[in-house]
Amino acid sequence: MMEMQARTTLFSALRAEALKFRHAAPVRLAIVMALPFALLGAMTGFGGALSFSPWNYWYALLMPVTIALVAGCVANADARLKNRPILGLGTPLGISWWAKILYCFGLSLLSNLVVFAIYLFASVFGGGGPDADMLFAAALTMLAAALAVTVTSAWMIPAALFLTARFGMLAGIFAPLAVQLVGGFAWSAMPVPQLFPPSATMVIPTAFLPVLPSGEPLSADTVLGGALASSGALTWIGLAVAAAVFAVLCAAGAAWLKRSEEL
Repeated sequence: MMEMQARTTLFSALRAEALKFRHAAPVRLAIVMALPFALLGAMTGFGGALSFSPWNYWYALLMPVTIALVAGCVANADARLKNRPILGLGTPLGISWWAKILYCFGLSLLSNLVVFAIYLFASVFGGGGPDADMLFAAALTMLAAALAVTVTSAWMIPAALFLTARFGMLAGIFAPLAVQLVGGFAWSAMPVPQLFPPSATMVIPTAFLPVLPSGEPLSADTVLGGALASSGALTWIGLAVAAAVFAVLCAAGAAWLKRSEEL
């Protein structure tokens, strides 16, 4: 009974977050920011061979920016009003925190699905996509890549929400963004990059897409590409580690919000 009530309360809080930002910046950011590199990739499909380098540029550059901006906007909307919208819901603060996280996670997933959908469209109707008999398999691997980068970058959401609520919007945006960008581009310096979520965001997609972490086609370094693509166990372990880091940060943020004296 209590578990069902908790689920209902979480759903209500999540619905309140969605209604609050229905016509606001976070939704528009999630969609618009996903378009430039995805459309650039689609153009290569209609003009010849479909290039996955723009997809790499998306999850290496614009996706972290999008997540940081979306989470910063969501957290700052309540911070400006002294968190009165949270208190006015009448739900436990921990549940309100989880609702914010799930809302931001949903927008991150939406962004990645937009990129996936545009690439799928280019694969189906363009001249540079896979053959018809390979299309279904290609669609599954592209979808797997979209879901994978959503998971590996999810740690940014609770980090950005906490930092924005505690130290302001600039800290909430730029601190996790800097960690993600630096950690992502330093993937080659990591002994096992799949186990560090920022670096995993760069290397795990190579297990699904024919593109290297550097953005070059897989054919540019078949040894590195083959090593990353064949490391199936590390890929799944890396995704599990990223999900665990995300859950720990979420729980820590919820615990902080419950104890916060600033509310």
